[in-house]
Amino acid sequence: MADRGRILGAVLAGGRSTRFGSDKGEALWQGRSLLHHAIASLETECDAVVLCANNDRAPEPGIVTLPDRPESGLGPLAGLCAALSHALQHGFDAVLSAPVDAHPIPQGLADLLGTTGPAVLADHWLFGLWPTALAPDLESHLHAGHRSVRSWIEACEARSVDFFGQPPVNLNSEDMLTALEKNGTLGEGAEIHALRVLDFASGHISETPRTVPVEIPVAIEFNGIGYAVMMATPTDLEDFVTGFALAEDLAKSGEIGDVQLHRSGGGWVARANLPPESLPRLMERARTRVSESSCGICGIESVAAALAPLAPLETVPKAEPAAIHRALSRMRGHQYLGMATGAAHAAAFCSWDGDILLLREDVGRHNALDKLIGALARQEMEPDRGFALLSARCSQELVEKTVRAGILMLVTISAPSSLAIARAREGRLTLLALARDDSALVITDPHRLF
Repeated sequence: MADRGRILGAVLAGGRSTRFGSDKGEALWQGRSLLHHAIASLETECDAVVLCANNDRAPEPGIVTLPDRPESGLGPLAGLCAALSHALQHGFDAVLSAPVDAHPIPQGLADLLGTTGPAVLADHWLFGLWPTALAPDLESHLHAGHRSVRSWIEACEARSVDFFGQPPVNLNSEDMLTALEKNGTLGEGAEIHALRVLDFASGHISETPRTVPVEIPVAIEFNGIGYAVMMATPTDLEDFVTGFALAEDLAKSGEIGDVQLHRSGGGWVARANLPPESLPRLMERARTRVSESSCGICGIESVAAALAPLAPLETVPKAEPAAIHRALSRMRGHQYLGMATGAAHAAAFCSWDGDILLLREDVGRHNALDKLIGALARQEMEPDRGFALLSARCSQELVEKTVRAGILMLVTISAPSSLAIARAREGRLTLLALARDDSALVITDPHRLF
């Protein structure tokens, strides 16, 4: 951890839990209370931990409980103000804050938030690192009648830090907690995300938990040779690599050595040895593999290359729920190959009013989107004139292609993967998925349109 002086961890637990129905801090997840999880997480990064709460909960052993400052009823900023004042009085240099009702808390949170000035986790502003010197400024801010967390972030010019791992879930209901608990049985195969359902008819937004499959790059090396990077769910990877070698006809069953797995830069590296007689075919296939798919992954030889940075989109989309619904209802009538065969994907470019301006089809969903992007370029149609609508699962490579093409919003018929969500956040892409006749899931909404 970078040297940033003494850090006081602060669990913000002063809410009344009216939507949840009971004290959230005492709710159980993985057999332990949410409060226990929050304290344990901060204890790994901080020199001491305090609890900011006004309720009558029994004191936690060894944990100081601080009442709101300057008074109760001012929201989570009053708890943060109490923690900053305590830190100032006891010689701490910064406060690392975390709400009691958002889990899982990212590992290495202090390092993630950095060392320069105040910083918050993007879209989760109560996860923050606050220099102790801000204590009098926050108290004055509250005395002036400002209560919103956003107002304080703007006032102290806190940096917003992106996080592309499993995002914390705001546990605002029993359904959210139940979904988080069930997700734990899936291991590394799935993540739980708190998403929003957009109703086309009313424009109403409701929160819902959604389990999404994890998608990460797996770099496969045979006999020390980088063969391919495949996007995969990180479960049963030994089986995957063995089956991949057999399916590629690189070796026969029983000829494949033990698969060694190593975490690397947001993905996995899988290494195995094949018999010497496999080497000529291995070398030939490694040389030609780059031309075999338009998914943008199969010829890449490292995890780092597969997760190359995305330049974020800056322009704000002009989307309305009615336009998305209109485009969905009209797309089918333009899918001539799909109607004839039942076996073709479609990628459409739609105006902000929901008209289908261009549509391209292909048996491959990546190919269909490539064709659409090419058509936009060849017809000199600006990509900010509308949004893309795809009849496909929302995978990472489709998100990346959309961002790099400069298209501001992507709507897909099927659900996203975890990496698709992370890359959409990185690229500041407005992303909706599971689009149906009546509604769609709002996956990422960087400009707060919905």
